[in-house]
Amino acid sequence: MLDSVAAHAARRRRDILVALLAVTTGSVDAISFLRFGGVFTSVMTANMVLLGVTAGQQNGARALRTGVAFAGYILSALAASRFNREPAEPARVWPARVTATLAAEAVILLAVTAGWEAAGGQPRGAAQLWLLAAAAVAMGFQAAAVRALGEPGLSSTYLTGTLTSVLGNIAAGRGVSSVRRSVAILVLLVAGAAVSSVLVLHAPRVVPAVPVAFLLAVITVAASSRWPGSGGRP
Repeated sequence: MLDSVAAHAARRRRDILVALLAVTTGSVDAISFLRFGGVFTSVMTANMVLLGVTAGQQNGARALRTGVAFAGYILSALAASRFNREPAEPARVWPARVTATLAAEAVILLAVTAGWEAAGGQPRGAAQLWLLAAAAVAMGFQAAAVRALGEPGLSSTYLTGTLTSVLGNIAAGRGVSSVRRSVAILVLLVAGAAVSSVLVLHAPRVVPAVPVAFLLAVITVAASSRWPGSGGRP
């Protein structure tokens, strides 16, 4: 019974951490859309549509930015997925390699913060492309890290499926408990985007602190926690 309670508490803690990662996602995507040329760093399906639109409109500048974000995300997601392919703790609720992957994301976002500060919160030209690429790399790391948790339907980046799942559960008349986690992730995604959008307008020099702060908080809690395995053993 105690093992079961510990495992349940660990899964709840995991879900909270993933929901907090959605703040980072919303924040980084808002920054990239508003200051890196109207493209996204985590929503690759949207960027694929943008690639098609730019091809049809022959908009070379936007095609370049979209391609940079797409390439950065793909390369980092591939690398992080390979790193997490054979986790050292396959039965644990939160494998150590997931924390390591998020730590790599934090290093990249700290580099983005430094570049953002150097550009005075208004990156242009090559600096904008480099920061866009780095932000997309960070989001690729995060997406692969959450996927490595092995929980079906759990994500902090690609969330159209999450929204569809919420709507499906509501339509089926299931209780609030069946969608609580998903709703929290979606709400925090929007909150992260909203806060960063306000800061971009009124305090642009500090806006990168939002995604970094939430990411570092998740890493700290994850690294300091004892995560029981699927059988409840600590």
